Order: sequence, then C-alpha cells, then structure tokens
Amino acid sequence: MTNKQTSFRGHIRVVFLVALSALPLGAFLAGMEVHQVTAAPVLAPVPGPGGVTVTPKTEMPDAARALSTAFAAAAKALRPSVVRIDVESGPPQVANRDRQNRNGRKGMPGLPPGADVPDIFKHFFDMEPGDGPGAPDMTRRGTGSGVVIDSSGAVVTNRHVVEGASKVTVTLWDGTEVPAKVVGTDARTDVAVIRLEKIPRGLVVARLGDSERLDVGEWVLAIGSPLGLEQTVTAGIVSGKGRAGRRVHMSGDRVRSYIQTDAKINPGNSGGPLANLSGEVVGINTLINAGPGGAYGFAIPINEVRRVSQVLLKDGRVRYPYLGVMVGDLSDVEPAKKAALGANLPARAAFVSEVTPGGPAAKAGVQSGDVITQIDGHKIEYGADVVDYVSSQTIGSKVNITYLRGGRGASTAVALGELPGGDEPRLADSGKIGLGLQTLTPEIAGSLGLPANTKGAVITDVVSGSPAERAGLKEGDVVVEIDRKPVATVDEAVLALRAPHAGGHLVRVRGASGARFVTIPGS
Repeated sequence: MTNKQTSFRGHIRVVFLVALSALPLGAFLAGMEVHQVTAAPVLAPVPGPGGVTVTPKTEMPDAARALSTAFAAAAKALRPSVVRIDVESGPPQVANRDRQNRNGRKGMPGLPPGADVPDIFKHFFDMEPGDGPGAPDMTRRGTGSGVVIDSSGAVVTNRHVVEGASKVTVTLWDGTEVPAKVVGTDARTDVAVIRLEKIPRGLVVARLGDSERLDVGEWVLAIGSPLGLEQTVTAGIVSGKGRAGRRVHMSGDRVRSYIQTDAKINPGNSGGPLANLSGEVVGINTLINAGPGGAYGFAIPINEVRRVSQVLLKDGRVRYPYLGVMVGDLSDVEPAKKAALGANLPARAAFVSEVTPGGPAAKAGVQSGDVITQIDGHKIEYGADVVDYVSSQTIGSKVNITYLRGGRGASTAVALGELPGGDEPRLADSGKIGLGLQTLTPEIAGSLGLPANTKGAVITDVVSGSPAERAGLKEGDVVVEIDRKPVATVDEAVLALRAPHAGGHLVRVRGASGARFVTIPGS
C-alpha cells in the first residue's frame, strides 16, 4: 500500500468518526433493532491419557456429517479410475512455444516472469523446474492427469498434456506404473486419448455422467495430481455454465460450452475429472482463470469429451466442417468502417473480416465485409454463433447464409468442406533442406506476436548441420515467400522448395527480429 493510499484511508476513517460523534447517542440508536446474541458455550479443556490436557471433542451437525460423507464416498469411488500422466518430450516445438507465451512462472510453461496476466487462461500442464529450453539435454518433462474410460486401457486427458510426447508413463492409484501410447489428439477441443500398453489386473473404468444435467450451485470435486503430487481432491461448486466464444476462450477453439468451478485446482490437474457427488465424471479440467477477480477453474463438459474421445478411438483424429471465413462481432467494428458497410445494419450480427481463397464460402460468393445475419433461418448475433452453427453440421452439408452487402440483403448456399489439416508439423524434404514446417494458423500466429491473418508456413524444426541451419533459419520463423512468390501452406512451401532454382531458393521469413531474406541451396 502506498503512503497516498494509507493517508486517504485514514482521512475517510476520521470523517466517519466525526460524523458519528456529532449525533446524540439516542438519535444514533433510534430505529435500530436490538437482537439478543446467545454466546456459544465455552468448552473447557479436558484431561486426556496420562494426565495431559487436550482440547474437547465437539459435535458435528448432521448436515455437515452427511456432506462430508458424500465427499468421501465420491472421491473413494473415482479414485481407482484417476491416473497420473508423466510425459517426456524432445526439443520444444512451436506448439510448446505457444504454451509458453500464454502462461507465466518458472516451473510452468508460461508468460515471462513478472508479466501481467489479467484474463489470461493458464494451462495446468506442469513442467518440472530446470526442464525446458535451457535444460542441457533439451528434454521436457511434465505432469498431468487422466481418466480411464474403457476396459481396453483407454485414458482421456487434455491434448496439451501429451502434446509432442516421446514417452508417456501412467501411474495408477495403487502406484503401478504402465507405459502408454498416444492414440489421437484434437487441438480444436484440447482432448486427447492415450492407451495403456499393458492392461493391469482390476482396471476400473470411470462412471461418466451427463453434463447437460449439471446445475449451477451443485457441489463438485476436482481430482488429479497437481504439482507432481499423488491424487488430491478439492471441493467447490459449479460457479457457472455457458457458451464459450465471446468472453470465455477455452483451450480449444471448438469447445463451444464450459463448466466453471471454484474448486481449488493447480498445475497438474489438467486432464483430471470434475465429478459430482454421485461419483460421476461431468467434466475434464483444462483451464484456470488467473485474472484479478480470483481463481476459477474451467472444465470441458463430459458430453463433448465423450463424443471427441469416441471419434479419436475409432479414427485417430476428428474431422470438422469448414466454412472458410474469419468472422467477428459487428458491434466491435470501428464506427467509420461500419458506416461504410451500408445502412440498415442490425445492432448485432457477424462481420466477415476475411474469406479463405478457394474455400467453400469464397466459392459461394461470400466476400470480406459481408454482414451475416442468419444461417438456415437461425439468427446470428455474434461471430461465435457462426462457429457454433457450422460446428454442429456435417462435412458436405449445405447451409444457407443470409447476409448484407452494401446495405442490401442477399443469400447463398454454401457446401461445407473439411477443415484443412496442418495441426501436426511435417518435414519438408529434411534429408536435403532440414526444415520442419507447419501451416500457420491464427492461434499460432497470435502466439508468435503476428497478426492473426498472417499466411505462411511456420518452422517447427531445424535439423542440426542442415542447409536450413546454415542459412540461419530458426524455429518459430515464418516462411512467407519463396523465390518472390507468397506461400500460405505447408504444401505450397514444400513444392516451392523442391522445385529446381538456379543459385538456390530466396526465402523471406518473419521472426521475432522482423522480416529478412535468406538463401537456401536448391535441390
């Protein structure tokens, strides 16, 4: 507290006391109800064994005893199906850097020390002190949690827990350690499934509940292995339920709803269950709000986790419908720009800020600057409404989009495509050039400090001693041009780098130090 604050507070206190002293006591008490307060009985210490005086035993109210019993029963029921997940991974990739840019303290992937973190959601994934980019062997180690979901040894957790893992070890409730393999991950919902390589005797599958039936105010338990500890249990209530997108940004951009809880959670809880007092898993813990308003945890509803995990177990990946637009809220558009969109604009709608060239929307005639008001007759008020509706459809289905352009209404039918890949990095002819590339997404662009609409291929790996390393390319650089031609995807970059070019390839990259050109020998 500053001296100024101290003096201001003292000033207020003096004024208040003076105001009270100016009133006759009778006038001050007039109109106030007086209640008799019955003091709790004072319990005297009692003699204990060997003549030692001990504190007295008090009586627990029946309601408190019943609630305590319910907590203990739910925790005991779920304990055998909750696991600890220890992960080792090699050199950090761009995805790891994305996590580091979002969080904040030594021992955890995060923001730079001392960074301001209002309204930032921090992943629970815990990195052991001393591990990370500065560690001598460049090995990263982390701890998360998971839940056994079937008798074949499938365990559901968060993608960011097992992302880039080269070794996964699962520790069961009785201390048994079992190696595991990653079955599939989904960056869009931050859900992952791993499978035990050996099924232990007596494996217990968790009972999954129905997150739609969960009520705000209902008691819940958060179970997991925070801070590297074994199973811990904390209790709280469901503080809120809602639709993600406008004000709550979940760890996956296709998580359309959330469960908020005030149950105490810490790094390492990621992937662990949020359970009701019937011993049913109703959510998977994934985020913590570390803003100035306090600490609230967020969980992915189990109904969504169940759907995604079943697809991952079947296909190893999740396919999403794709419209091919970048949308925002019309209410957030600058007044001058909004005025140029035409008259008769609604108060709320979705504003198309960018259309992907060659995408489904572009083929149907949708343009940047269009204002979407309806899809299939459903009112659209926010950009998130567009994502919600498209996400609920199937690949190949047609949706009818109603929009305004220049103040005039129009509509068009769009056949939804499949959301392009690029979630996992791939090597671009590593034997000759030595580059690992990944199509730049808005999320990765933001983590690198670039505009969300930046197009290119981000470098995820540079092979030691390769032509790419000798050219000065680094992880996190974004390839935006090759031989004076722009590149927007991994495929475009690979084709350009494989094409013969006299004197080598002139590559323009954007990085932390700005844009620069480098020359890579041609193939």
